[in-house]
Amino acid sequence: MEAKVAPKVAIIVLNWNGWRDTIECLESLQRITYPNYQVIVVDNGSTDNSVEQIKAWARREIEIRSKFFTGSGSKATIVEYTCPEAGGVHGLEGQLEMLPSAQRLVLIRNKENLGFAAGNNVAIRYALLRHYPYIGLLNNDTIVDPDFLRVLIQTLENNPHWMAVLPKILDKDTPTRIWYAGGKLKLWRANAMRLGIKQNDNSSWTGERETGCVTGCCLIARKSWFENVGLLDEDFFFGIEDWAHSWVAKKCGLLFGVNLDAKIYHKCAGSLEEGNPIYAYYYNKNRLLILKKHGSLVEQVLGFSFYAFTRPIKFVGLLLRGRIGMVRAELRAVRDFLAARYGDYDRKMANAHV
Repeated sequence: MEAKVAPKVAIIVLNWNGWRDTIECLESLQRITYPNYQVIVVDNGSTDNSVEQIKAWARREIEIRSKFFTGSGSKATIVEYTCPEAGGVHGLEGQLEMLPSAQRLVLIRNKENLGFAAGNNVAIRYALLRHYPYIGLLNNDTIVDPDFLRVLIQTLENNPHWMAVLPKILDKDTPTRIWYAGGKLKLWRANAMRLGIKQNDNSSWTGERETGCVTGCCLIARKSWFENVGLLDEDFFFGIEDWAHSWVAKKCGLLFGVNLDAKIYHKCAGSLEEGNPIYAYYYNKNRLLILKKHGSLVEQVLGFSFYAFTRPIKFVGLLLRGRIGMVRAELRAVRDFLAARYGDYDRKMANAHV
């Protein structure tokens, strides 16, 4: 794909107290073969000096050591915003346009932790106002294969009926193991199934296929995806917002797929590890919320009944293993769901404990 005809892609990377993962991700993005992209880092009110560390990386003052690549990339020029809703400053944006994609970075600083959905939405609005034809979401704890974006954009160019496409996502710690190769949403269980999860990667996991559920870990979408579906639902402060987005897209009649020849590597423990009470709180509350918002009457009856029936059994198992904190987290999730304490409440609680 020639640089002069390659459509421009905005790649949004959300950081919250995770600058070490973020700069490794940014370093891998500097190495991609696609010629026309703009990386947009959103710092979500970090308290670990993330912004200064990212700037130091851009000046090449921090050495990156990674098993996925060697050597150092280029210095990057940063344009920094705290309120970019107007689409950025024309003069500053013009300076970036004169640089190669790998040498430019837009940094948006949120004053507080807005959560995954609202934090990304700040940059999605910015990208829409800048008229990027393609907008991508990428977790900060990922490493991208150099050809991933070229393959995904070519896939969308060749499949005009798809509004979004995703790569094969492999476990960063065990690169031969699959984390995502497509998905299916089971709304009556308020759950999603990732295809290929924990299976070894091999020649059967290649090519293009339609999928029923996207993941916010890595998504490349046409701008019309967000214009039709809307932004991420900010009631889902952390987790399951991508499932909800998938469901709304399906109700809008939109199709999306995966190209398993594009690949990235994901730190599967991520910012919150499964088995962590904080993760359990958001996961369980948001499972109930997606049922409430998007489930039919039948799906809600089945889903809420299934959840209520399985909790006592699960709680007994957790208590026998001494995991009382997990039980308390799930009970708080149910309490706050019943009290309709969603996005704004979560934001206030998260920032009160930063």
